Amino acid sequence: MSAWPDEPAAGMRAPELRSPRVWAVPLIGLIGMACLQGLDANRSVFAWFNGLSKLTGAAPWAWMTVLGDTVVALALFGPLAVRRPQLMWALALSALIATLFVHGIKPVLLWPRPPAVLPPESITVIGPALTRKSFPSGHTATAFVAAGLIWMHVRSPLVRWTALCVAVSVGVSRMVVGVHWPMDVLAGAVFGWVAAWLGSLLGARLPIGRHLGLRITLIAVIAGCALAALTVLDTGYPQARWVQQTVGALSLCALAFALMRLRRGV
Repeated sequence: MSAWPDEPAAGMRAPELRSPRVWAVPLIGLIGMACLQGLDANRSVFAWFNGLSKLTGAAPWAWMTVLGDTVVALALFGPLAVRRPQLMWALALSALIATLFVHGIKPVLLWPRPPAVLPPESITVIGPALTRKSFPSGHTATAFVAAGLIWMHVRSPLVRWTALCVAVSVGVSRMVVGVHWPMDVLAGAVFGWVAAWLGSLLGARLPIGRHLGLRITLIAVIAGCALAALTVLDTGYPQARWVQQTVGALSLCALAFALMRLRRGV
């Protein structure tokens, strides 16, 4: 492990709060939530998005929504797990913060999901017809944690915009599959992005992230998620199983390739 990579300190500094990379997405999300509330448009906007599957079919939305599953989302970081260890530390902290946000709020509010409120004939449900703990959307929060970290720490504009587009698509898919209101999705985006910034902030300040044992543990977690996505994970969307398996397989290949290069000191 003597050739273990070390990221430049500047590469893992959390962007300052005044940077648009930090506040732009949460601001847009909060404005959207205010508009939905002020116009009493939560149900009407949901109905519009939920009807998209009649034009496109169900499968593409199931494919997209599984990318917001925590296990699949973590597996997507396989190509970065070895070469960006400090980013993995920020990811671990961000995921923990987002989990506390989302699962701390859901049991308190207990907002009903669309299938529990709307007549069955007025809604299209793809996958499990969930009925409770609607606010906020956990899948959307997960996707925006990932996209937020990419935006804050990866320089490539192509990778940044791809990550953001995928995160937005995951959020939209939660309405199309019929299990979340627009308010849930916007809140998930806000919580996820803020969690990414807070995780980056803590990751840059806590030196334990540089510990070799922790680095290996985080790589093992990513590998475990990739293996689960490839083999046993049940997301509730059987039509999207090939997507999660593809993610798992590619992630494992990327990890194996990076570890071989590391062993050779490349």
